[in-house]
Amino acid sequence: MEEVTLRSWGNPIIKESYEWMLKIGRELKERLVLVGGWATYLQAQKLGSRALPSLDIDFVALKEEFNTVEKHLLASNFIPVSFRYVKYYHETLDGRLKGISFEESKKIPPYELRELFLDVLWDEKISSISFAHPYARVIFEREIYEEIKGINVAFPEVILSMKFLIENNKYRGEKQLKDLIDIYVLTLSPEELDFDVFKLLYSKEKFSLDWVIQYFKENEEFLASVMRGIGITFDREEFLLTINELKESLKR
Repeated sequence: MEEVTLRSWGNPIIKESYEWMLKIGRELKERLVLVGGWATYLQAQKLGSRALPSLDIDFVALKEEFNTVEKHLLASNFIPVSFRYVKYYHETLDGRLKGISFEESKKIPPYELRELFLDVLWDEKISSISFAHPYARVIFEREIYEEIKGINVAFPEVILSMKFLIENNKYRGEKQLKDLIDIYVLTLSPEELDFDVFKLLYSKEKFSLDWVIQYFKENEEFLASVMRGIGITFDREEFLLTINELKESLKR
């Protein structure tokens, strides 16, 4: 699977993404909470588990912080492109990355061009093309995050709930397989999940667990091979039991 191959430390953009995730997260600590793939990675590390590294950087923030956040990202040479912020790189023959401008990126052959994406999900839409997330404000109001490596990282229950909402986007493919891997890792982490946090978020925006169960069963063999590859014991029964327990708890 190409998506998994790309998400290895052998990919130079992974290290760049990791370093910028920590840098921006620390510099804007009071204004951003990390979610998505890197949040899964840091939570797994904290819990003594393992996860695949991420390509993109994902944060949630409040609309009133937009000017401060964007000013900081622009000063860090992130370029706004549509609803995302991007850094462009030229990968040299020795595998190193050289930061380049948007204008320079147009002159680079596609096979030598690398992009680092940073997304901010707001509690309200900033513009017609920005992304708003129904859980953004409650994450800050209820402080359902914690400090890891000097940045604020969403609780596993928050990360999972946001990934459970993916079905609303109605897509399948390699990116969703990566989401399924993250879901598996956090669902079977050594620390017990707090179903009350799920219920809180579910009250703000309902998510489906049916697609998780179906997609898991459709890709079980692949998922098991990935888990073995990153050193995690694959437990089909325990995963499905936990997902079904969560599903039933949301009905009460």
